[in-house]
Amino acid sequence: MRYFDKTFFKFTLGFLVIVAVSLLIMYAASAYAVGVDKIVFTTEPQTIKPNELSGAITIQTQDLGGNSFQTPETLDIQYISTSATGEFLGSTGNPATTYMSKNTANKTFYYKDVTEGVFTITINVRGRDTGVELNTSQQVTVSSGTPQSSQNPQGEVLGTSSETSLSGSSSSSGGGNTTRVSSLNSQLDIQAGNDRATTPGSPIWFQATIKKNTTGLSPDLSWSFGDGHVGTGPLVSHEYKYPGDYAVVLSSRAGDMFSVSRLKVKVAKSNISVVDKGEYLEIVNNGSSEINLFNWKIENQGKGFVFQPNTIILPHSSIKLDKSLLTMKGFDNSMGTSLKNCLKEEVFAIAPIEKKDWSEVAKNVDNIKQQALAIQAKLPTPKIEVKNTEVVINNLLEATTSIDNVIYEVPKEEGFFKRAWGFIAGLFD
Repeated sequence: MRYFDKTFFKFTLGFLVIVAVSLLIMYAASAYAVGVDKIVFTTEPQTIKPNELSGAITIQTQDLGGNSFQTPETLDIQYISTSATGEFLGSTGNPATTYMSKNTANKTFYYKDVTEGVFTITINVRGRDTGVELNTSQQVTVSSGTPQSSQNPQGEVLGTSSETSLSGSSSSSGGGNTTRVSSLNSQLDIQAGNDRATTPGSPIWFQATIKKNTTGLSPDLSWSFGDGHVGTGPLVSHEYKYPGDYAVVLSSRAGDMFSVSRLKVKVAKSNISVVDKGEYLEIVNNGSSEINLFNWKIENQGKGFVFQPNTIILPHSSIKLDKSLLTMKGFDNSMGTSLKNCLKEEVFAIAPIEKKDWSEVAKNVDNIKQQALAIQAKLPTPKIEVKNTEVVINNLLEATTSIDNVIYEVPKEEGFFKRAWGFIAGLFD
């Protein structure tokens, strides 16, 4: 009697294959459950020069205890920078690969940017098999000056519980450091960024960076700009009206977990001038802070232009605008040009030259001439009376007779012979 036939053998083999595949899937899932808990930067924040390659930047997959842990599957990588000109490259200068191989724990890449500033680079990874998503962020400074020390990540202040008073748990920090408050188990860590500088009426953007969120919830983000205005969401914009130093506070909450981050914004009065260069206008930023001209307006004799988003003038720099773009072509000077910020406040202006209506001026001159002739016609004719060597002018403009109205001519002195001849002639008269 045959207890096993081919059909039974095939069924048994298929059942075993299904069990093996299930065990493999369970193992992969459990590997993340007890293994890969986060992805972090293992290299310090860097300061690099514009258009130069950074040093090696490394991210690492780690377990819950912060130990290196090899990923059991291939991870797809997304590179993000808050700078529009940032590049993520490999050691040869080619674009960095967008995956992290299975059974590896480290990924190294390089960064390059032509724009100066302090930017946040974010790395998002997703498991190709399980769909597990992780992310991490770090700041990079691009500056042509002397490199500065990187931000100290040890400056965070931890609360003891969700009931801890935020005002008692946080403290102000100077320089470029950011003070953060988060839960004791560090399940939620969201940062507002570094200190900023701007000018009145210049839009400034704030972006929340999620350093860590293992709560599984989408956090609620609330901003206080320090001047009575507030905002919500991961990316907000604000314009300050008056110069001063303002504390910006980002409050984040996900369930019972919270995180508070703060930064300082210095608002300094803008120093802008507009110079006419013939075919174009040059707008010069004479100040030490960059200026965002978004929603600013430049006008000349009823014609003008509204600046588009992220039109930025760097400190002690200028931008040049063709007059055809401003619909101002044909004007040969900048008289009457005004520049207004997004608060509709006039930042710079050149008074227009007042135009004269010469036909009206000529008409006024003719009127004045006719009035003068009419007055002259009404004046009486002066009477002149001659007495000996004195000429007296009477009735001149009916003036009173006074010494001021007498014209006196001194007699000419005669010679000796003429006086003698006159004496002899008088004897015969």
